[in-house]
Amino acid sequence: MSRKYQPALLERVIDEQQIVPRRGALYQLAGSGFGGKSMRSYAEAWAAVALLNGEYVHWIDGACRFNPARIMKCLPSNIPESNNLLHNLFVGRGFTVHQFSALVERLASEISITKAKLVVVDGPVVMHLDEQVKDREARALLKKSLKHLAHCASKYDIAIIVITSSKPYSKRHATLLKMIETNCPQRLTGRIEARGKTSRIRLLHYPSGVSGYQETSSEQETLQQSFNRVFHQQMMLQYSNNEDVESLIEMS
Repeated sequence: MSRKYQPALLERVIDEQQIVPRRGALYQLAGSGFGGKSMRSYAEAWAAVALLNGEYVHWIDGACRFNPARIMKCLPSNIPESNNLLHNLFVGRGFTVHQFSALVERLASEISITKAKLVVVDGPVVMHLDEQVKDREARALLKKSLKHLAHCASKYDIAIIVITSSKPYSKRHATLLKMIETNCPQRLTGRIEARGKTSRIRLLHYPSGVSGYQETSSEQETLQQSFNRVFHQQMMLQYSNNEDVESLIEMS
């Protein structure tokens, strides 16, 4: 059959239930933009699900961009006093690489108290790119932090998400990203593909090999639609045997 008459292949939408972070190991979200900005909505939606379940969440902000309003947008709008859920969200922000490392070192003792099952480390590479920090020191500090994180994930059987860029822009950046990739047995990479005036994200999950485009309900998905979609799919996964799930979905 000539190429001209070959039937068009349907573009696969990724099964997002297969890319949920598994507990006990590190999970890398790698995307475009500053420190993997394009993939941050997944971490925010998963954090919202944990908070709605009554769990504590730790968020280490290495990129100095955390905004609680983005977490609030993931929650069903009709939940009474939903802002109170943020009381279970502990945010630490390191303005230097040494402050960041100190936050990671304290994590184990904090988790032993909160019993949190989800930790998000946003932009762990950013602080290690400081020109005032030598290459060798940057590698040593990140290696130490990754060891602490992996230990916490395994010891407390929790999911720890690290958000990074997918592509390096310097030799040091490439080295640090490779270190994170080596220490993360789970990874979701998002690549933005432009189509005229619109764009979409193509996702690839490791180690499952699952790939496809981010599901959209319209030609160009809004940020709010993205939040709600990921949130609802995660709710269905966690509450598949719970009769209350339908009422929760209707509330949003």
